[in-house]
Amino acid sequence: MSETLTHAQTPATRGAMAPAAPVVAGAAPVATPAAPAAGKSAPPAPRKGGPGWPGGPAEGVSTAPATETVAPATVATPQAETPSQKWLGRLLMAVAVVGMPLVGIIGFAASYANLRSFAVAMGLSDGGFFWSLAPWFPIGIDVSIVALLATDLVMVRRGIPWPVLRFAAHAMTLVTIVFNATADSLKTDKGMWETLVAHPLSSFGHAVMPGLFVLGVEAARKLLMHVARIEQGTATDPVPLHRWILSPVRTARLYRRMRLAAVRSYTDMVEREQALEGYRVWLKQELDGDLSKASDEQLLPLTMAPRGYTVEEALALPAKWQAEAEQRQTEEDARQAERKAQEAERQREEEDRKAEAAAQEAERKAERAIREAETAGRVRAAQARAAAAGDTAEAEAKAAAAAAKARAEEAAADGRGRAEAARVRAEQVRTAAERQAAVVAEAEESAELAEARARRAEAERRAAEDAAEAAQTRLLAERAAAEAEQLAAQRQLEEADRATAARRAAEDKAEAQRIAAEAEAEAERVAAETARIRAGRAAMEAQAQAAEDFMRLTPRQRNARRVARMLMDSDPSMPEDKIRHDMVSLRDVMEAVGASQTIAGELRTEAVALIAGGYDRGAVYAESAFEAARG
Repeated sequence: MSETLTHAQTPATRGAMAPAAPVVAGAAPVATPAAPAAGKSAPPAPRKGGPGWPGGPAEGVSTAPATETVAPATVATPQAETPSQKWLGRLLMAVAVVGMPLVGIIGFAASYANLRSFAVAMGLSDGGFFWSLAPWFPIGIDVSIVALLATDLVMVRRGIPWPVLRFAAHAMTLVTIVFNATADSLKTDKGMWETLVAHPLSSFGHAVMPGLFVLGVEAARKLLMHVARIEQGTATDPVPLHRWILSPVRTARLYRRMRLAAVRSYTDMVEREQALEGYRVWLKQELDGDLSKASDEQLLPLTMAPRGYTVEEALALPAKWQAEAEQRQTEEDARQAERKAQEAERQREEEDRKAEAAAQEAERKAERAIREAETAGRVRAAQARAAAAGDTAEAEAKAAAAAAKARAEEAAADGRGRAEAARVRAEQVRTAAERQAAVVAEAEESAELAEARARRAEAERRAAEDAAEAAQTRLLAERAAAEAEQLAAQRQLEEADRATAARRAAEDKAEAQRIAAEAEAEAERVAAETARIRAGRAAMEAQAQAAEDFMRLTPRQRNARRVARMLMDSDPSMPEDKIRHDMVSLRDVMEAVGASQTIAGELRTEAVALIAGGYDRGAVYAESAFEAARG
């Protein structure tokens, strides 16, 4: 323990070891009442051994618990500057800004003549192709150095340093020095190395100014990189030089652990080392000097220290892992519950979809039955009209036949009456003739008169018989005519019945054909209208999707506009300010956008608000088309 603490660490700094003790007292399962529990100023508890005992603490090192916690791994920041310090810093910055370009200009001017002489000696002005490059050769060399260094500074400022530029600038600086020395050798007809040995101060003079300029640029580069690291939070404190001198081996180990653990603050790293060593001493004391008795949980600070964990962080890992495991289990349970809820929702939606499909199928069947009933009703009405017309014709024919029969019977009765009257007259004539014959027979006794009377009576009798026969013949003729008229009326009635039946059948057939044609035409019209509406809606939907793609709408905004178009298509004659959200069922919205019932309800409400706000898909299409054409 005494070897770890350096002379630069004060007793106050050593107190950073203390925070580990109270944490371990609660975390270590084998902790005993012997754990230190005194305050900062309390002496350590009695223990076995002494400074020479293995694992014993050094003198003056307190293992008492402390209430402070280790500071986070941050870069040490300087204290606030006073106004005088600020002005001094600005003055120094101004001197550097003015001095470094001046150094570069002086160095360039000093080397210009030598580099020009070198270019002339190399044949760059002998009248050949490059005869005009000798005055520009020094400028190209020096400007390349400045350009490379400036480019390197720009890339460092942008956070993308490229060391090749620095090395190239340094190489060009070395080339400048060599060219200057070579120019001197050309003047004395000696070699370059002989000139360097003979005139070292002259060669050093050529190297001083470029070297100073490069040194200034390197300082500016280091400043820029340090500022960039501070802005990015990647600046790292250096290890003090006196520590490297006083304890190089342990300092190298400290530096290695500091870099591997990505600790950027040297002070924080020292505090970590102190806390870790204090925890090791305390744990040995708790385990009677045998760390092999420690559990894995107690050894966590020692195990995780090379990986950048502090004592507190390492001891908190089990609780953190337990909390993370519980959190994962809770999240898994939540996911399971969500999956079950989604499955139940999906089953409910499936049942609702099936019920909706069954209801739609029943509705379609009812509509089909209504249409069939209407068609059958129209057919029956046509048949009833045809039957009524046939019954009327039949009644008229029967009435005509009855009238003809009545007329025939009346004619027959009239004929029978006339025949009976003729017979009565003939009988009267015969009776009168017989009476007259008797009278004559009584009155005249002569045979001639009686014979004459007899002949006259016979003639009258014959005339009466002829009249009776004629009346009988006429009666028979009238009866035959009446029967013929009745037969003709019967035939007319039958023909009327057949004509009525044929006409009725033709009318029924024509009516059925007309109804079928009307039904077929209506079906074709409905199909054509449906196809036209679907084509129009498909075109409008395609235009809407194109417009939405052009406007780069989110999926929710697209769904809201799709529901708005569904509401507008449900009743095209409805004014936009009268459109209600119940004009489209929630089930239709869910099927159209493929969302849950809650999302569908929200989309329907947004669609109504969108329409009320003046949503005009025609204007959107026109605007998007205009923008697309203009683009």
